[in-house]
Order: sequence, then C-alpha cells, then structure tokens
Amino acid sequence: MSLFERDDVAPPEPCSRCGELVVRTSLFCPKCGQSRVNPLPKLDESEPEEPAEETESSGSDVQEDSEEQQKRSTLSRTTDWIIKSISRVGQGSQSDDVAEGPSEEPATGEALEEARAGGPTSSWPSRLQQSSRAQTRFVLVAADGGQFTVGETLSGVGSAEAPPEGEEMWWICLTAPDNSIDPIHLRCGVEDGLFWIEDANSIMGTVISEPGRAPLQCIPFERYFVVRGSDLQLGSVLLTLQ
Repeated sequence: MSLFERDDVAPPEPCSRCGELVVRTSLFCPKCGQSRVNPLPKLDESEPEEPAEETESSGSDVQEDSEEQQKRSTLSRTTDWIIKSISRVGQGSQSDDVAEGPSEEPATGEALEEARAGGPTSSWPSRLQQSSRAQTRFVLVAADGGQFTVGETLSGVGSAEAPPEGEEMWWICLTAPDNSIDPIHLRCGVEDGLFWIEDANSIMGTVISEPGRAPLQCIPFERYFVVRGSDLQLGSVLLTLQ
C-alpha cells in the first residue's frame, strides 16, 4: 500500500480547547497552542482570554513609557549641554573683553607709549618731552584772551552754566555766538603729566591741530592726548593749549 493513498490520510480533528481544526500529525494547536499530548481543560467561552491582551497592552505601555523617559532623558542632557556650552562661551567672551579692555590703573613707561601709539601724537618719546610730570597744570587760551586752567581734577567744557547733575568736575562755561558749543561739549584732564580730551558726542565736534600735523577730527568718547601748543577747535571757538 502506498504512503500517499487518499484513503489513508486522516481528517483534521477539532482542538479540545478552542475547537480549531488541527491536523492529527500536529502536536500543538496553531491557534491557542493546546498540546495534543497533554491537553489542558477546555477554554470557557464565557471568559475570553483578555488577561493575555491586557498583559500585552500593559507590556506595550511600559515599553512606550520607557521610550518616552529615554527621550526626555536624552533631551534633558542635550539641553544641559547646550546651556553649559553657552555659559562657557559667554564666560570666555567676558574674560577676553576684560583682558583686552583698558586698565583702570594709569599706564606708565613703555606700556603708556604703546597705548598711545597710532593717535594724534604717535611719536611720544621725542614730542612729549615738553610735558614734564611736575607740570600738572595746563591752560586753555581762547581767541578773545580768556584763560582756563586745567589740572588733574576731571574738567568739563560746555555752554551750560554748571556740570551735569551727579557728575563732580571742574566746570568751564564756554559759549559761542552761533551756539556751536554744546551744553556738554567735551571732558578733559591730566594723566601722568599728559593732557587729554574726550569729545562728549557734540554736534559740531572737536578738532585737534597739533604743530606740524594735519587736523584730526575726534571720535566721540575716545580719549586723545594732546601736546602743548596744539589748537582745539570746539565748534566755532578756538582754544590753544599752553
């Protein structure tokens, strides 16, 4: 007799647990996994296998929660890293600015000469010998004969009758017929025996004319050191430094 005769093939039998038709040669039910060798009791149709689904659902929820926590943790670490990087860059920029900024203490010797290089008085050693450290007083002489003495105390020049409120300085009231002098036109003083001026962002500006050099327009709030014999043009008013 042949192994492949049709009459010898046994029909499938229903699963004792779920009723699924299972080939007799199969050891397990392909639907519910019921063993055909050691079968379990028949499944009660009134109680569906919801626990398994709940377990799977709870398992997926736990997995989703875990993935969500991992994403949040990664995002938190990234955010912390960015904040720290920005803080370090800010601190580095701030330290660089402080390092490159001017020192509060007055410079002396070669440092003072290097700081003043490139200004209207670039050749300081030969041209500033006339400014002795002992001579800490300078006089601004106007064209009409008026004289204004400036010392190491901070001084201000303008058309206002008094210095700005809150500022302590020696005030020089200077007016012009065409009103070309601002209420606060410039500030000046003496540092290490050298006279300096600083235009206070005046409308008509301030021009320095040193002997033998071309006139120089002052940049507002930029400090310039001036030698004796120089002319300062404040609007239409001319002052000579002596």
